[in-house]
Amino acid sequence: MNIVPETAPFSREQRAWLNGFLAASLFDRLGALPSKVAPSGSQPPAPPRCLWVGYGSQSGSASGLARKLAKSAESKGFVVTVRELNQITQEELAAQERLLVVTSTWGDGEPPDNASAFWSRLSEESAPRLESLRYSVLGLGDRNYADFCGAARRIDERLAALGAGCLVARAECDGGDQTPFAAWADAVWLSLATKSAASATEVSVIPVPGPVTAWVTAQESEVAPPACLWTRRNPYPARLRMARRLNGAGSAKDTRHIELVLGDSSLAYEVGDALGVQPSNDPALVAEVVDALGLGSMGSESLGTPVLEDSVSLQEALMTRWILTQPSPALLKRLAERAPGSLLAGLLESSRRSDLESWLMGRDVVDALKAAPGARIEVAELGSLMRPLSPRLYSIASSLKAYPGEVHLTVGTVRYEAHGRSRHGVASCWLADRVVPGETPVPVFVQVSRHFRPPTDSSRPIIMVGPGTGIAPFRAFLQERRAIGAPGKNWLFFGDQRHSSDYLYASELDPLHRDGFLTRLDLAFSRDQESKVYVQDRMREQSQALWQWLEEGAHFYVCGDARRMAKDVEEALRTVIQTAGGRSEDQALEYLETLQSEGRYQKDVY
Repeated sequence: MNIVPETAPFSREQRAWLNGFLAASLFDRLGALPSKVAPSGSQPPAPPRCLWVGYGSQSGSASGLARKLAKSAESKGFVVTVRELNQITQEELAAQERLLVVTSTWGDGEPPDNASAFWSRLSEESAPRLESLRYSVLGLGDRNYADFCGAARRIDERLAALGAGCLVARAECDGGDQTPFAAWADAVWLSLATKSAASATEVSVIPVPGPVTAWVTAQESEVAPPACLWTRRNPYPARLRMARRLNGAGSAKDTRHIELVLGDSSLAYEVGDALGVQPSNDPALVAEVVDALGLGSMGSESLGTPVLEDSVSLQEALMTRWILTQPSPALLKRLAERAPGSLLAGLLESSRRSDLESWLMGRDVVDALKAAPGARIEVAELGSLMRPLSPRLYSIASSLKAYPGEVHLTVGTVRYEAHGRSRHGVASCWLADRVVPGETPVPVFVQVSRHFRPPTDSSRPIIMVGPGTGIAPFRAFLQERRAIGAPGKNWLFFGDQRHSSDYLYASELDPLHRDGFLTRLDLAFSRDQESKVYVQDRMREQSQALWQWLEEGAHFYVCGDARRMAKDVEEALRTVIQTAGGRSEDQALEYLETLQSEGRYQKDVY
């Protein structure tokens, strides 16, 4: 039933909602639809069942799942509105009856950029009561971070505190398996199909520790691009060209410039995207795990035992399928059950949660096995006790326009000593030490990052803050803008430990600065003087110029550590707005929110 013309300037979702709303409004007023809308003698339509789907997405996965959810809802007769969470006002939220929230957690337990303003409004004391709302939340996260699915959990708890009724218990998902998403969605449809809210709230799913992912196959418009052949489940076997060390002599760091050749893959990416890399475990660590399991004396026979449904052998699973650097909760529990008097069993007592968390810092599967002597683990049960080895995502450090058929990364290798043993980063040390250039396949795929892009208007100025390996996407931004002849000004803040040994890509950045393409370059090397200096200090020093660029329409970007650096940079940015812009604290926060809503403040933090 079309009341709104197809030519009206609305999206498909907006047009569908307006058609349903207007039809229901006409029926409420007239008792029947006018003859131009409904044929004479036809039964008046039932009021439309409206469903809102709100998403918070930093890299695109939550956005893709939200749209997949919306398509399924449309097929079930719902009139669906899909919005970024930031776009949902308090008034709209209070007026809704059904809401599904799909959100990732970003940085240090924070909501994504396009959900942060929503969370701020939801957290206010003045937030409206939501007794008429029925909702459910799906969280996407990474269990390697302490505050797993923290943003989803807080949104769920706050909606409940405001009186909203839960349709289905929150699902918390990690990694690359869509099965938990499908189970949660099925439960949602079942709950929405029930006639009474009371019975609906009885339908629930247990929060799922398994993984979830979805690949974004649709732009913000209604036209979907062709599906990519190479995905997380089917990565392309790229070849390494080089893994060149960027740090000079005397540096405490080992940062590598990685170049991968994409061959005839036709694998495409945009600057701002991330590259997923599926690594292999260290053979030395695999051998230690085999010994700790008591399998070393059994020779190759035990290593050839199938342990997964696709007939993957124990050897291959240990090398390429399972996380060995962190013991899973399931493995810890099983070991404690099999060795009740062990150190590990004591740590797993409910009263010693903080002790367990402290003990686990820097410890791996070998440490867990040794902490439960006498606990025998059978080969056949390992598949249910080990977590899958997930790909690592790295910000892409190149532009296809500058380097056709290649993709570059900036990778900081992780090496340290802990508890009497050497520890190595799974992917970083694999790329740096064990991948043979031109020979060893490096399985890769592109993770689209729609919310971390240079301005579409290339005349806009950009301000980039990227210390350490955070320089990666900005190297790509500069290459892209140079390749297209972008007239906009470019300003980079870069920092690391020492100028002499840690000035990454100096041979590229200095010439760009000298010839004026890199309009401004501010450097901060923390250990070159007695008092440490960081990028946020340089920002405060340049407050007036920063404010002027922002007022000229500049886009502000930050990439790097979420736990400290990104927070310190945001605090410095807020200070710049207050001091140079003459704004109050509340006005500065409002200015920041405006920058985010306009897509002029973007973060790629980890």
